[in-house]
Amino acid sequence: MTSRSEMPSGLVTLSTTVHPTKPITTTISTIPLPTYLSTNEVLIKVFAVASNPKDWLHLVAMGTSLNSGDDLAGIVVATGSEVSRFRPGDRVAAFHPMGKPYGAYAQYAITPEHTTFHIPEAMSFEEASTIPLVSLTAALTLFRRQGFTAPWEPDAEIKNQKPLLVYAASTSLGTYAIKLAKLAGVTPIIAIGGGSGDYVKGLLDLPRDVFVDYRAGMQTLKEEIKNISNERRLTLVHGLDAFSDDKSWVHVSQMLHGGRLSVFSGAKRYDDEDISKNVEIVYTFVGTGHEGSYRQGMPKQPSAEDARGDVDFARGFFVWLEDALRQGIYSGHPYEIIPGGLNGVSEGLNRLRHGQSRGKKLVYQVEHGAGEV
Repeated sequence: MTSRSEMPSGLVTLSTTVHPTKPITTTISTIPLPTYLSTNEVLIKVFAVASNPKDWLHLVAMGTSLNSGDDLAGIVVATGSEVSRFRPGDRVAAFHPMGKPYGAYAQYAITPEHTTFHIPEAMSFEEASTIPLVSLTAALTLFRRQGFTAPWEPDAEIKNQKPLLVYAASTSLGTYAIKLAKLAGVTPIIAIGGGSGDYVKGLLDLPRDVFVDYRAGMQTLKEEIKNISNERRLTLVHGLDAFSDDKSWVHVSQMLHGGRLSVFSGAKRYDDEDISKNVEIVYTFVGTGHEGSYRQGMPKQPSAEDARGDVDFARGFFVWLEDALRQGIYSGHPYEIIPGGLNGVSEGLNRLRHGQSRGKKLVYQVEHGAGEV
């Protein structure tokens, strides 16, 4: 390891470039790392990487090839001159800025201090790699876009005594949203899921919370949600559509009584005529945690002022997350290790593309040679 603010000389890394082909393909090449770090950057020796659907979706949409991995865990090698929270040798996980150089599908990655966090000694790198991006997506949605009080704020459990509807609750985004909502005292939660229902039910406080299986059909589902809200006298004005595909948001909007419905695919416009007229659709772009703004052309944005505060929010969230992990009140998502290390990335992304990873995050173990820094 090197001392703080120093960079190892002549350091190179194997880096995986993902190509938007059919099927998804990758190439692995050796590239040099920079000779210095920016003041707030952290150089991490990567031991585990987790994939997200956007890792292939964004590339196909843009027709661009790059190292699209952004969820990683490993050991700090060096830090920028103004980094105060990390030192070489620290075990960490991090959310790498989307589209930027030195991404996670590599032996070494560079991340900002404010989206990097310590992980407990007892937590594996593999589990830790499943946490950063999706957890921040869920947190921005609940505590910035939906207006719930964050769990580290005073009186959160008192202020959050109001219902939340989560559609596609069995996805990693759905389950992380439920975990955070429970820690913030949001109640009751109406979770709509399917094949991984047992895992979701274990996160809920049944029967106060409710799990509803969507596989009976959309019309039956709508009727069941209506019955639940009527019987419990609930006003549903907070909703998350963690699927955000095949016009799911239209149906979910019709389950709400007004308020906001959060969606997560930037490729859709969400202007369908059948969307409930008194429901506002708001898109969560997790990149605001780094950039403080939405990108041009993105749909259903909040105010620019609202988005500007997301960088500071992300900083506070990951500090809180460290403590939550240390206390054992927050954890990663179920995962499956894809064999082959970086050579397995193409297999994992093609499985994501074809919906073959339900209920689990796909993780890769990154190998290192003897004598590496």
